[in-house]
Amino acid sequence: MSAVRALVLALAATLALTGAARHVPTVFDLSDSVGKPAPEVTLTESDGTPLPFAALRGKPTYVFLFAGWCAPCQEAMPFVRNAYARYGDRVRFVGVDVLEDGAAARAAIANAALPFTVAIYPIDQLDAIVAPDVQLHAGTKYRIPADFLLDADGVVRYAWHGLSVDDGGDPVDVLPSYLAKLGIR
Repeated sequence: MSAVRALVLALAATLALTGAARHVPTVFDLSDSVGKPAPEVTLTESDGTPLPFAALRGKPTYVFLFAGWCAPCQEAMPFVRNAYARYGDRVRFVGVDVLEDGAAARAAIANAALPFTVAIYPIDQLDAIVAPDVQLHAGTKYRIPADFLLDADGVVRYAWHGLSVDDGGDPVDVLPSYLAKLGIR
């Protein structure tokens, strides 16, 4: 399996449907990526600077996969910003715009105004990464937002799709509980 294909299979076996209900059932279990090393691929920062995944080792890293036009991604962004404000000194945060490229990605990144590194994963490579027979809801292959927490060694420790919904139907940011399990408060 190529390292590029492994990125989505290990980090985002399913990327998200967008514009759907707040809590869409998961077709693929992201827990399949848990316990596995993040693949050796190189992302591209919005200014064109290469960002090798290997450079993320040495510090726990939260990876937020999103797209600018994705309503659930937009809903999650305040939680992501708040988590960065709270944990950014102890955890590296990396956003990855996965379903846009070029000018659209740069515009989405600027509009998101995330206070941490944001990279682009080329849309023209995304179909090559996801198994061609993978079809999610309504014929869509991707489900975002997708979130991953890597330990300092680059191993995926937790993976989830966007915000969880508590028993009362309110969105809940699950990142603090996962960070606490890694000893980060």
